[in-house]
Amino acid sequence: MEKNREVTVKGIGNLIVPVDYVEILLTLDEINKDYQKGYETFQNHIIELQEIIQKAGFEKKELKTSEIKICNKYEHERKEDDYIEVFKGYRFYTSLKLNFDFDSKKIGKFFSVISNSEVTPKIDVNFTVKDKESVKKALLANAAKDAKEKAEILCEAMGVKLGKIITINYNWDEIRIFSPTSYDLDTDKFCKCVALDSSIDFTPDDITVNDDACFVWEIED
Repeated sequence: MEKNREVTVKGIGNLIVPVDYVEILLTLDEINKDYQKGYETFQNHIIELQEIIQKAGFEKKELKTSEIKICNKYEHERKEDDYIEVFKGYRFYTSLKLNFDFDSKKIGKFFSVISNSEVTPKIDVNFTVKDKESVKKALLANAAKDAKEKAEILCEAMGVKLGKIITINYNWDEIRIFSPTSYDLDTDKFCKCVALDSSIDFTPDDITVNDDACFVWEIED
């Protein structure tokens, strides 16, 4: 029996999309040997962050909690010829997220307010798109179109026809849809008596994303 002839092609999808959404990640990571005092301080810092976003023009409910953790903190220390675990205190950790439609003035206002507060979370700003699913679908469609065009070119060059599709292989890895634009302002370095200029207008660089899938077709005479 003649073995079915096949052609295998990798399709690559590429897209360039403009930024329309912002993710501000706020992380508090605090250590205190006194549990009660540490817990109260931690709780007060969360409340202060909620007040900060309200002063910046957002609603309290817009600040979402991604993770919260309270646990013992130990570190390994060398003692003579061995290492031992030494209790360093209680660790109070939380990760918070503020998402909103891109507006450079809103970002500036947020940093202006937080630079004049006592709480100093780690801050990461990501520029992305609101409808990530549409971007992923468009990428897959582009990859499929690219693969079929390549397969048809190969078949035409060999004097055969492209038959029915046999298999499609896709790895389903998570696609990072973020602009390369960096927005880093160390609020610890600013004088608390001076507000940042919230009028800075800027446009983040477009987002370039790509994805691929493998397609197998039958070959017909």
